Amino acid sequence: MIKNYLKVAWRGIANNKISSIINIGGLALGMAVSFMLMLYVYNEYSYDKFHTNSERLYQVFKNQPTNGEIRTKPLTQQLLAGTIKKDLPEVEEVARINESKDALIALKGQGIKVNTVAADQSLFNLFDFEFVWGNKRTALTDPTGIVISESTAIAIFGNRNPMGEMLKYENQFPMKVSAVIKDNPQNSSFTFKAIIPWEAFLTQNPWLKGEGWDNYAYFTYLRLKPGASADVLNSKLKDLIGRHFAKDAAVKLFMFPYAKLHLYGEFKNGVSVGGRIEYVRLFLLLAVGILLIACINFMNLSTARSEKRAREVGIRKAIGARRGALIAQFMGESLVMAFLSFLLAVVLMMVLLPVFRNIININLSLPYANPAAWGLALAVTIITGLIAGSYPALFLSSFKPVKVLKGQIVSSNNIIRPRQVLVVLQFTFATSLIIFSIFIYRQINFIKDRPIGYDRDGLVEIAADGRMYDQFNLFRRDILASGAVTDAALISDPINNATGATWNNTWPGQLPGEESISIDCLAATYHFIDTYRLKILEGRDFSSSRPSDSTAVILNEAAVNLMRMKEPVGQQITWMGGKRTVIGVVKNFVLASPYEPVKPVIIGFMQGWATSIGMRLNPNKPVSASLAQLQSIYNKYNPSYPFEYKFTDDTYATKFRNEKLLGAMAVLFTGLAIVLSALGLFGLAAFSAERRRREISIRKVLGAGTAALWLKLSQEFVLLVLISFVIGSLISWYNISQWLAKYTYHTTITVWVFAATLLLSMVICLAAVSWQAIKAALVNPVKNLRSE
Repeated sequence: MIKNYLKVAWRGIANNKISSIINIGGLALGMAVSFMLMLYVYNEYSYDKFHTNSERLYQVFKNQPTNGEIRTKPLTQQLLAGTIKKDLPEVEEVARINESKDALIALKGQGIKVNTVAADQSLFNLFDFEFVWGNKRTALTDPTGIVISESTAIAIFGNRNPMGEMLKYENQFPMKVSAVIKDNPQNSSFTFKAIIPWEAFLTQNPWLKGEGWDNYAYFTYLRLKPGASADVLNSKLKDLIGRHFAKDAAVKLFMFPYAKLHLYGEFKNGVSVGGRIEYVRLFLLLAVGILLIACINFMNLSTARSEKRAREVGIRKAIGARRGALIAQFMGESLVMAFLSFLLAVVLMMVLLPVFRNIININLSLPYANPAAWGLALAVTIITGLIAGSYPALFLSSFKPVKVLKGQIVSSNNIIRPRQVLVVLQFTFATSLIIFSIFIYRQINFIKDRPIGYDRDGLVEIAADGRMYDQFNLFRRDILASGAVTDAALISDPINNATGATWNNTWPGQLPGEESISIDCLAATYHFIDTYRLKILEGRDFSSSRPSDSTAVILNEAAVNLMRMKEPVGQQITWMGGKRTVIGVVKNFVLASPYEPVKPVIIGFMQGWATSIGMRLNPNKPVSASLAQLQSIYNKYNPSYPFEYKFTDDTYATKFRNEKLLGAMAVLFTGLAIVLSALGLFGLAAFSAERRRREISIRKVLGAGTAALWLKLSQEFVLLVLISFVIGSLISWYNISQWLAKYTYHTTITVWVFAATLLLSMVICLAAVSWQAIKAALVNPVKNLRSE
């Protein structure tokens, strides 16, 4: 019997080639896009969950009260890991790593820069790394050893075994390859490609050996013992710093599940408030919504050809077919079309996935070898076929044989109501997406246009690697003489990646407890203000002609306000444990997130902290020529290191990465939703034209013109779109208000966006239904009234 149903179903598809192709194509497109979105969602949810016992892995964070709020950061002290291991029996294993940096790794003078960390040997006991060569138990025990990733090994050694080979680290430290590990998978939060032992890190930086509890610069990870309570351990961690370093008793430690950090790693006032999970949920909603729109189209287009199937149904019923058998037949057709759509969707995904990868910048691939993924996809296909075929099957099987054989398909206006509801749902979804997409781009542009307090155009930054720190003055002299730049300065970090902060700062008139306030800081040298074009409001920049400036600081407006200084220039504060004289005040500038209020910043003269060089390109020379000159001069002073530069406006743009991804995805899928919704309207218009063909013919005989008939047929769809717009606008207004409320600086919700969306919706509506309406109005009335 099933074979017979499949035969009949296939015959039904073959006899209606055009409508079947449209149905299968529309459903396949919806399924392909929905499946690609689900691939992205799965990738996000799988982050860091591949580690053994991932549910017992945690990272330690600190909550630090500052200026009326609590700042949460993952940076902890070097001493913390050992203290946890010794004092907290609930902890099974603990490890620390430092902040990663791009380090030069060279073989016989030929090197590459790779992202590198220093770590404890226990890192390999906490997290899963696949070893290509070497042993995880001994990989970091040799202080002169180095662990490199497989891609790094291939880049340096080709395909030969690199074990025991000597490399030069940062052009000065000989290190022996002790292990090679597989590159971290894309769903890992770790991105480093080389690891040096913690002992090597201390040997290379001997001033760190005597560090106490006052330097928060490292990441601490731990794994609980089976059955240990996270709440109990958090209660013990909370006051651990205060017991060892009374000055920082206000700083509280806590641990957060490592596998949740990727999605829930945004903290406000000491509490996790979500993060990427919001975007992941939105994309999951998009996936479901687009699949539903495709299903609705399938229903609309299937029932739109009801007249052609009516006689078939009537004859089958007249010769004894029961309604259940007819429902099974039509559901069989639907399932066959769903499976054909699935096969076409797989082909479409193979074509569209590279484009999708470029948009989201994630290397997604089809899970060819994953039976669970294919099983889930087939289950979704079956459910899609059942949902999409349910209404057409029930609708077509309900025809009365006597009436349909007379040419009377329906006798009640009520039959269209479910279809109207489906179209309203479609257009509500599309309308909401249109409005949301516009506001996403308004928000991005609003923040991008926010004054940031310095001139990022024409500003280039390079790392002060190798000999560049010692040779900076000579390098600066030569690049100025070349005309490639107008100024250059040393700075502690690239300005868009500055993360430094200090506390235990003091100032005149300080209130009790204010010494614990954390203040952002930059370590800078001469020419910093001119190079970055900060606006000086009072005082001056650092000057090489004034030796006393080596103990000077410059404050921004927010820092002056925090310290309640009326005449800041000339006053003394304590910063980094020493007395500092304020020599200038600059206008507020964006150092951290552009979405947040500008925070107090201390710019201190401290050349020893410099890790970056900022250069202002000459606006009167071509950028390519200036960069070529800079590279030539750089190679003169630092030949062992590659010349790698970043434009500051590009690094600033990375601050909007999540919003840009959301905007690009929203625009892409808004366009798809519009196309699918227009197809749905097209199907409903075709159904309406069939249902009302006799009415149209009678009106035409009575003198109605084509324009009047077009208006009569179109007005019902205009009403449906208006209803969709009202519902979609209310949904969008609420969700956009909630989304914008996350940002201190945000765009306003304006009426013109809703008006433009309404206009666009009407244009789409009329474009979709006009062809069917005009076609119906132009039919010879004699053809439809012949049997009356």
